[in-house]
Amino acid sequence: MLPSTLALIDDDHLFVETLSRFLGEQGIRVSSYGDGADLLASADPYGFEFYVADLMMPSVDGITLIDVLRRRTSAGILVVSGRLASDTFKQIVKAGGDMYLAKPAQFEQILVAIEAVQRRAGAGEAMKK
Repeated sequence: MLPSTLALIDDDHLFVETLSRFLGEQGIRVSSYGDGADLLASADPYGFEFYVADLMMPSVDGITLIDVLRRRTSAGILVVSGRLASDTFKQIVKAGGDMYLAKPAQFEQILVAIEAVQRRAGAGEAMKK
């Protein structure tokens, strides 16, 4: 199951443009932001069904963004980043991220990761009922 709305937060404009187009072709409405601060300053930063974020951005980095988002939403959060430090995954999970893919990631891999996070979220909700 794919989300109907997705926020894409990354300062790599070519990546954002091409991934937005690809996800749009899958039926997802994508809103893109060049930085975590841009998303947080938007009209409804917590109203998306899913978030795809980079870690290394100019003002609000990905770890801080994930932490802020997780306090307000249970939406899926996928990190796609070139940052490969040994503690990166631990930081992402501790902040509340659901999955991490290293750049360069193929768009099909990103789509499968989104579906996997959504499927787990759906299973969790079903178990609560």
